[in-house]
Amino acid sequence: MTVYPAKQHFAATAAQLGADSGVILVHGSETLLHPDSDTEYVFHQNSNFYYLSGVAEPGFAAAYDISTRTAILFVPHVSADEAVWVGVPPSLEEYRAAHGFDAAHYTSEIDAVVGALAASSTLYMLPENATPSISPSSAAKLRAAVHEARVFKDDCEIAVMRRANQISSAAHVTLMREARQGMNETELRGRFVGLALAQGCSYEAYGSIVAGGRNAAVLHYTKNNMALDCADDVVLVDAGGTYGNYASDITRTWPVGPRFTAEARAIYGIVLDMQKAVISACAPHKQWEDMHALAARVAAEGLLRLGVLTGDLESILANHVVGYFMPHGIGHLIGIDTHDVGGYPAGTERINKPGLRYLRARRELLPRMVFTVEPGLYFVDAILAEAKATPAVAQHIDFDAVALFRSVGGVRIEDNIVITDTGNENLTSECPKEIADIEALRAGAYQA
Repeated sequence: MTVYPAKQHFAATAAQLGADSGVILVHGSETLLHPDSDTEYVFHQNSNFYYLSGVAEPGFAAAYDISTRTAILFVPHVSADEAVWVGVPPSLEEYRAAHGFDAAHYTSEIDAVVGALAASSTLYMLPENATPSISPSSAAKLRAAVHEARVFKDDCEIAVMRRANQISSAAHVTLMREARQGMNETELRGRFVGLALAQGCSYEAYGSIVAGGRNAAVLHYTKNNMALDCADDVVLVDAGGTYGNYASDITRTWPVGPRFTAEARAIYGIVLDMQKAVISACAPHKQWEDMHALAARVAAEGLLRLGVLTGDLESILANHVVGYFMPHGIGHLIGIDTHDVGGYPAGTERINKPGLRYLRARRELLPRMVFTVEPGLYFVDAILAEAKATPAVAQHIDFDAVALFRSVGGVRIEDNIVITDTGNENLTSECPKEIADIEALRAGAYQA
């Protein structure tokens, strides 16, 4: 049996806290009911609590004595009546052993146990659980420490994320192999979710995006209800499963029919070049915003070759013209949460420029960080209208050429990478993205 590294995660948090004594007390989420019913909302554990405990069930708490490095799990008592509905739970000892704690008690004993530990030392709690005796600054300090600890994944976490990516990659491949013209976006989403759950994922890591045609120009499109009637359209599938409470986040864009149109192939090729350049460059001590800038440069060069952009390359970059075609950041940290914590260390400000203002991280790349790399190019009418009304930007865009590619909607390609000591490992390598490989899968869908 694999034991969850709760003590290591508490120790990592204490190190970020900079404290050699004190007690950390954290509470998990509780079950919530729909109003005026006895039906529960789907339970989702507090991410900070899961990181520190490995417990995905409601009603738990955990404590850590920093000086003695003692971890204590608090378990809700299940009465005989409750067991009729929820089953007989593991014993205290079984919970303790499975999650790597030194001791386990029922939650009714929290006050007595923690009170004795913290009688002459500082008690740290997260803001969402803090009692009136906990200062807001102390609670904020603990949250910042947990967030920073979560940025760096240990071997256990990376192994779980590798499996999440394997399962989700296989589901993406199945969609590319099976989807046919005339299906609905909903069918593809349902197929993906079913495949992910069947292989051990507990739920979608986020609301899946299955966007055909012009819907691919909507970054977080979630209606997923259009028929895929046009073979010349592309369909953008941004979907990932959560395995062992860790997310995957993968995007592939492919033709509804067996082949890309010339226009879609051209845009796809640029996005693929953007992604390859960034993944190749990702290594320790690089800056994440520089990876975004690299993607923008590759995009500008490609769009210049197509005739969508005109003029001087450096002027295009200085005026952030690519931000009107890629209005989001190059990617984000990922872990327990899809958009994981820690992207902006204390004192780091956002850059209020097109594309960059939505960059979800600004920090130095270091080993054991896990990022998505997700460049895209989109033809969004509202943003292009703004570009047309901005002379410094409009001078570099051939809007007649833009019209030729508008039907593509958007293309995004997204992988998940771990920063290593010498470069990075692509966790999504089993999901094809080369044009020839995608078209081979799509042709197979029409040969059955």
